[in-house]
Amino acid sequence: MQSQWLVRTIAQAGTHRWAKQTIRQLTTSRLLYEKVRNIGIIAHIDAGKTTTTERMLHYAGFTRKIGNVDNGDTVMDYLREERERGITIQSAAITFGWRDHQVHLIDTPGHVDFTVEVERAVRVLDGAVAVIDAVAGVQAQTMTVWRQTEHYQIPRVVFINKMDREGASWKRSVEDIETKLQIQPLVLIIPEAIKPKEGQYTASELQQWLDVVSMERVCFDTDADKTGATVRRHKLTSTDKAYGRASQARVQLVEALAELDSTIVDAFLAADGDHMQVSIEDLQAAIRRVTLNAQAVPVLMGASFRNVGVQPLLDAVIDYLPAPSERPMPPELQTSDNKDQLVAFAFKVIANEMRGPMVFVRVYAGTLDARSTLVNGTQGGVRERAAKLLQMYADVPEEIPRIGCGHIGVVLGLKNTRTGDTLLHPHHRSLKSARIKAPRERSSALVLMEGTNSTSPVGLQLHGIKVPPPVFFCAVEADSPQDEQALADALCSLMLEDPSLHVSYNQETGQTLLSGMGELHLEVIRGRLQDMGVRASFGDMRVSFRETPSQASTAHFDYAKEIAGRPAQAGLNVSVEPGEEDNDSNSVDVSMPAELVPKSNSEAAVSPLMYREIHDAIRDGIHAALLSGPLLGFPLVRTHVQVTNIDFYSRTLSTPTAFRACAVQAMQKALAESSAALLEPLARLRIECPAKSVGAVLSDLNGVRRGRVVSLDDQDAGNGKSLVAEVNLSTMIGYSSALRSLTAGAGTFSMEVVGFGPVPRQQQEQIIKEGRGYY
Repeated sequence: MQSQWLVRTIAQAGTHRWAKQTIRQLTTSRLLYEKVRNIGIIAHIDAGKTTTTERMLHYAGFTRKIGNVDNGDTVMDYLREERERGITIQSAAITFGWRDHQVHLIDTPGHVDFTVEVERAVRVLDGAVAVIDAVAGVQAQTMTVWRQTEHYQIPRVVFINKMDREGASWKRSVEDIETKLQIQPLVLIIPEAIKPKEGQYTASELQQWLDVVSMERVCFDTDADKTGATVRRHKLTSTDKAYGRASQARVQLVEALAELDSTIVDAFLAADGDHMQVSIEDLQAAIRRVTLNAQAVPVLMGASFRNVGVQPLLDAVIDYLPAPSERPMPPELQTSDNKDQLVAFAFKVIANEMRGPMVFVRVYAGTLDARSTLVNGTQGGVRERAAKLLQMYADVPEEIPRIGCGHIGVVLGLKNTRTGDTLLHPHHRSLKSARIKAPRERSSALVLMEGTNSTSPVGLQLHGIKVPPPVFFCAVEADSPQDEQALADALCSLMLEDPSLHVSYNQETGQTLLSGMGELHLEVIRGRLQDMGVRASFGDMRVSFRETPSQASTAHFDYAKEIAGRPAQAGLNVSVEPGEEDNDSNSVDVSMPAELVPKSNSEAAVSPLMYREIHDAIRDGIHAALLSGPLLGFPLVRTHVQVTNIDFYSRTLSTPTAFRACAVQAMQKALAESSAALLEPLARLRIECPAKSVGAVLSDLNGVRRGRVVSLDDQDAGNGKSLVAEVNLSTMIGYSSALRSLTAGAGTFSMEVVGFGPVPRQQQEQIIKEGRGYY
């Protein structure tokens, strides 16, 4: 085992620099697909993800000292906001070696405000480690991130953490996995000590564990080695006091596998029906099969903060999670003619002040070489140049010559690539009929006013990343005219990094509005702007409503103006009507004649290419208009738009740009007559608090928050209460401080937006009055 040998070498020689260089040589060498693992750490906030990751890095020989979240010296949480708050805010990638394998690991946030960071991480991962608090069990955000991994059909391993805490119960956590996560748990390791249901394990009891696969006692000698790097294994014999308990757990494991895997049944019968005689190799192979098929999940446990249980977890990552070659190819590549040409997916971008945009990519086909030319198909076929390739160790880069298929790395020099873009080889077969174009340079101010590029993608496209709509917003204003450019540049950098951050510019009032996923999200953005040296003032936090038409309306608009000094003219009809109440999306139907012939009949019909460009321009104009409603400028939802009666005057007058501008103004005219109504975001609130505080919490929810209690149950651990309610998000601003006051600091809550509901007429009038005064 290469990594374990390195750990021993560090202890003996004390020369960590040499060991770290050896690790990097190991992890940057060309390896077979079977020797690569792309994994992520997912969990509810404060379950111990970063603490577990720091131990992984130490035991792999990457760090000499174990980082501590409370001390703010962890490798993975390197932002100032992360270290001050003690939470993970943005996902961080690192590469290390374990058992002669290369592990690309992404540590993800656990707070609901940063769900997008989890989404774009699991989009490119092959496996995941779900960390569960042994006291709290499966929590709200645990279920959210679990559903995200299920969406991408990612195999998982579960690590029950914090077994050292009072009230810890691995049996209750295993029951939670089966009932709440709806999957069969396979317990692979158990504590040797027998405790009551919620008894606390002592330091000496945490050192002794039983591996039910290999039937060994696993000893973490934290007395001799405080870091827990020393792990000893001893074979259990039938005379050992713990043998009966381990054999019982092994029987349960074999029986659970037999219900899911027919091959293990054959191995069991070949062993004369003796659970103890089923070989370790047969057991591990069966566990791997059911894990890769998402039929079951291996469960391990320990206490990362006490340096216990992490090495078996690393072994499980290697033994039971898939290599890139064992995962199905993306559907778009399964039908591709040439799977050897480069196809890469950009899943994350960091705007680095010194290096420029750092684009994190996962290569799905071919090989990405340094200084090669790429085509960004998502951005309409823009040519890009990969100046340098890096492998990241959190915030420390190392230059590498190439990124092989199945690997994750960072590309420098890509100026037009965004999160969710597909990068292709310049001669990829899917680009044969596409027009490759030069990038369009835009200033920061123009990006804020126009938004991101709305070009049509070309070539093969991998499915992108789903970004939820923002629900909170606040105004931001530069302190002086000299600070306006710095603010615009900083906001462009933050939008590049964070696809869930929306920046809108109101041309009538001149205000810039920041929209995000929650209060904490926008507070972090405010801190990031301060770190960038931007002097700006921020308005009060407000909820981002939605608007929707309440009646059908039709409008015709003739556009006749100059665009860039040239005359332009176009006309069309737009019909707007309410959509389905249970569907918050919009639908646009552009009905164009089979041929576009100028009204004068002096010219022939337009070419198919121009026909398509006009069609796309009209759709772009409609979608642009849907971003700003007639009441307060909030985005529209539940809206059906029909475009008819296209007036085409000539090729020189009726350009795609003219039709886009015409569509925007026709939509604005139709929406003004549609009696638009406000919709407010609705959230599902989960509160955990002491039983004595339930009365105060319920009174606040029913009165101040206008909430509806769905359930009130006893917590699985302790004498607390677990409460679920549905609330209007607008009433939840500042709830974190209110809950602390109501529960003397003992209450916690999580919140998830579940949809939008109508605002009562009287309340709507008040909101509009306040909103227009605010603008």
